[in-house]
Amino acid sequence: MKLLKFVGLCQVAVFSSARSLNSLPFDDTLVGRQHVPKLHLSRALKKENLRLDSLPQLTSVRGGAKNKELKEKKKSKSLFPISRKELPQFTYISIMMFLFIYFYTTVRDTKDSLVVSNCGAEAIPFLKMYGVMPAAFGFIVVYSKLSQFLGKKSLFYATIFPFFAFYTLFAFVLYPNGDSIHFINGDGWLASSSIPAIKLIQYWSYSLYFIISELWASAGIPLLFWQVANDVTSISEARRFYPLFAITGNLAPIVSGTVMSNIVSKQLSSGLGFGSTLKKLAVIKIFVGCAIIVLYNLIYSRVENAKDSVGNVKQEGRTKDNTNPPSTQKTTLRESIVSLSKSADIKAVAMMVLAYNICVELTEVLWKGILRETFPNKADYMKYMASFSRKVGIVALIMQLSASTIIGKLGWEKASLVAPVAMTSLALLFFTAVSFSMKRSDMVPISLALTIGTIQNIASKVTKYSLFDPLKEMAYIPMDPEAKSKGKAAIDVLGARLGRSLAAGSQQILVLASGNILHCAPFLATLYLGTASMWMGAVKVLGKSFDDENLDET
Repeated sequence: MKLLKFVGLCQVAVFSSARSLNSLPFDDTLVGRQHVPKLHLSRALKKENLRLDSLPQLTSVRGGAKNKELKEKKKSKSLFPISRKELPQFTYISIMMFLFIYFYTTVRDTKDSLVVSNCGAEAIPFLKMYGVMPAAFGFIVVYSKLSQFLGKKSLFYATIFPFFAFYTLFAFVLYPNGDSIHFINGDGWLASSSIPAIKLIQYWSYSLYFIISELWASAGIPLLFWQVANDVTSISEARRFYPLFAITGNLAPIVSGTVMSNIVSKQLSSGLGFGSTLKKLAVIKIFVGCAIIVLYNLIYSRVENAKDSVGNVKQEGRTKDNTNPPSTQKTTLRESIVSLSKSADIKAVAMMVLAYNICVELTEVLWKGILRETFPNKADYMKYMASFSRKVGIVALIMQLSASTIIGKLGWEKASLVAPVAMTSLALLFFTAVSFSMKRSDMVPISLALTIGTIQNIASKVTKYSLFDPLKEMAYIPMDPEAKSKGKAAIDVLGARLGRSLAAGSQQILVLASGNILHCAPFLATLYLGTASMWMGAVKVLGKSFDDENLDET
């Protein structure tokens, strides 16, 4: 009887506490593991001569949820908002991002040095339109087919290993035998042609290197890395983790640029040739690839062994790799595209990715055309690109320190508008400088246009690493698994390549009409402004459904 009376008193005390919680003093004394309003409970129990610390664990009506929310806010405001329990996983993912970006920076600088120096910047639009775009489509088809019967881990390995194999093959086999495998010897029309598009066929192994590197640009960081990060990170963690991931990642261009500059400088001083540089870089790539595989296994080993689910990995067996086909029926690529195309959020993300890549392509090719005229030698060109990468890393690192504050204060939508506004402002200034340098080089030298173009390209990459990528990835987290897998693959690989190809197609027409990409600046500025407007419109559409409330854990 006394026990029943005791339970009844507990219920009355909790009920009366909940009603008067907003009007009476609240004491956050910990009872067991939960917070309860101590004042009312003590009064209710006093008559029965029962002690407060003799109660079983009770849950406050508002205390638990409020305490969790306060803890999250306190974490997000701290300088390093990562708890000790989260630190190992955060560290593994951050280092993985560093390695992915290091790998990408190395191949990006190398591909530009090979193609621009031998074929010209005017050849890039043709290569992206007729080489990269079909390869990207083929990649998506193969990736989708493999995802039908390969487990998560096997699919990751099957995607990443061919890239490592190609770069090793190129450095040790294709490049050393370039004179014998390229169509540059003889008196035929193919060997003697100076047309940029024909030169791509003459130096076909360089073109292949460029295509594979462009695929890695979409398959590496956007697809493989962010799939892992999104898979093991919750929305509340993403708000704290993602801006900090990029701080570590942005060290990669600094390190890559420094290492590459040293290697190229030694090559120039020793006279060993460009091939020795490629071999050294290939060895580094092999070590980077092995480290990525080790980190991948460490990340998922922690998730699999955790008692509580980490982030979005909540269902039993979801983190385990199964070599046998799943028992459930998987949709085909065509069915997935039809289904995902009905989502307004997916279409908005696709437009953001498409527009970003169009804008980058419209300025990048023009900038590389100026670079080729300034640095015609491959080694000098690569050295400048290494210095460029180092500057990107330094500025991005500084920018990243304030990224969390920018996202927190501006919110998702306004923070997402920073990239298009900054890029467009600098791009219009760059196009203006190029136009004047072509007409009045005495007033506006081409070197000034090169400087402005370099600043604009740095801004494009810095805002992408610091704001565009983290904010875009946050938009994927609330989506269903199919959108995160096939939808993300289609957008980040095919969408990115489609954007580059559309820009390349317009540049082809302009190059054929004018003969030189540098004379096309006014037309490129118009295309850039229109594309940036569509980008901003997509951000506003997505911002309506992805406001601050969507970033909270449900």
